[in-house]
Amino acid sequence: MEKVFDYLKRPSTYNLLSLRFLTITVLCYIATTLAAQTSVDSLWRVVEESQDPIVKIDALNKIAYELRSVNPDSTLLIGTQSEAMSIANNYQLGVGDAKMRRAIAHTNLGNYYRALQLYLESQSIFNELDNPDRVASCLNNIGRLYNFIGDHQRALKYYQQAATRFAELKDTREGNMLNNIGYIYKLEGKYSLALEYLYRSWESAHKVNDPSRSLYPIYNIGSVYMLSNELDSAFKYLDSSMNLAYELRNQYILSLTKIDLGQLYLKIDEPRNAEASFKEAYEVASAAGMRSELRDAARHLSSVYEDQNDLRQALEFRKIYQATNDSLFNRDLARRIALQEAEYEYQQLQVQQEIEQEKEKLRQERELSNALWTRNTLIIGFIAMSVISYLLYRNFTRKRIANEELIALNKQIEQQAKELQLANQEIIVMNNNLEKIVNKRTQELKLRNQQLKEYLSSNSHIVRAPLARILGLVDLYDPKDPVNLPFINESLQESATELDNALRSINEKLSDGNGE
Repeated sequence: MEKVFDYLKRPSTYNLLSLRFLTITVLCYIATTLAAQTSVDSLWRVVEESQDPIVKIDALNKIAYELRSVNPDSTLLIGTQSEAMSIANNYQLGVGDAKMRRAIAHTNLGNYYRALQLYLESQSIFNELDNPDRVASCLNNIGRLYNFIGDHQRALKYYQQAATRFAELKDTREGNMLNNIGYIYKLEGKYSLALEYLYRSWESAHKVNDPSRSLYPIYNIGSVYMLSNELDSAFKYLDSSMNLAYELRNQYILSLTKIDLGQLYLKIDEPRNAEASFKEAYEVASAAGMRSELRDAARHLSSVYEDQNDLRQALEFRKIYQATNDSLFNRDLARRIALQEAEYEYQQLQVQQEIEQEKEKLRQERELSNALWTRNTLIIGFIAMSVISYLLYRNFTRKRIANEELIALNKQIEQQAKELQLANQEIIVMNNNLEKIVNKRTQELKLRNQQLKEYLSSNSHIVRAPLARILGLVDLYDPKDPVNLPFINESLQESATELDNALRSINEKLSDGNGE
């Protein structure tokens, strides 16, 4: 606010015109502060009332983010508190978010060295958590740091990486990255490439109907047309950028737009309009504390007044320009050196961490190897004992079975010996009686044969007589002799019957003899 009062004490050549922009700037600051405060108050209530530490940590990180521009010192304090709580609760996502909030605060305070360290640390955490959304945000913020110190190539590299990540996630923030890439190409004088990315960024913002995202690509498109001397297109887009900046109360884009409009007016030979635009840009930048824009506006005003032969005004703004430029040069140089030191320290830290990780990995591998050796030894010992036990058991079982079989065999042999002994006794007895039995049977057979001979001899005439009659009758048999035929048939029947009875009697007697 001291800058505002200093401005009011200056000569009144353009006080009335500038006072309007100072009023707008102050109103923007007050409105932004009130809006942020309302959001912060509701978040503080969450912190005070919630019993869940994770909810408290997330609320603290949101508060820190809300205060990043209006009160970066508070952002640092709250971010530090949130990080400590996150570590105590082993909440790695909270740690990464807290580090990123602190990095944003350091960026706004100009402490780029510390900001880069914190961004790299948070990026490492988000990589471990496999959180591509926050990794992309870190890449964008690191690109922003390099852009601030004028290292456009590194800034472009990080912007492109962030754009790729957001595109993979189908995140609308890809449009912001496209604008940043187009801005870098604008600074490098690659206007066709710049317009390609800027138009894509504007289309992306138009799709989501977000004027705040449209502001930056619209301004940059107008700026590219101004630099490439396409004046009609430049006026069109810069005029849209100015109106939208007023609507959104964005002092940064407003001051840049006014500077570019001043340059356009110079190109069409309207120095008065150019002077007014540069003055407006100067006052907005002065009130908002934007030194780069203040330097550029002062440089252009010095040139305008020099062309108008107003050497006093030209000298005044030349001094302002020189002092601001020297300050920014020294600051940028210090920041560039600090960033290089931060990168070197971070790389050294990464190398040290990799060494420690490798040591830890080797230690774990040794422990694992020892554990495996112990386990394998126990397994082999157990298997060996199991095999030995099995073999012993098998051998014992075989012996037991063999003994049982041997006992059974012995019993069988004893039983067979007893049976053999009995058989031998029977054989001895039979041998003793055999001779007597044989002699007896021999005598019986002799006697029987003798009886048979006698019987056959005595009975042969019994069979012979009827047989002879039959044979004689057969000779007399003549079927044509009706006189003797009945007699012959009757005699044959009687003789046959007699012969049959004789044979039956012989058989019966022979059977009776055999039965004895």
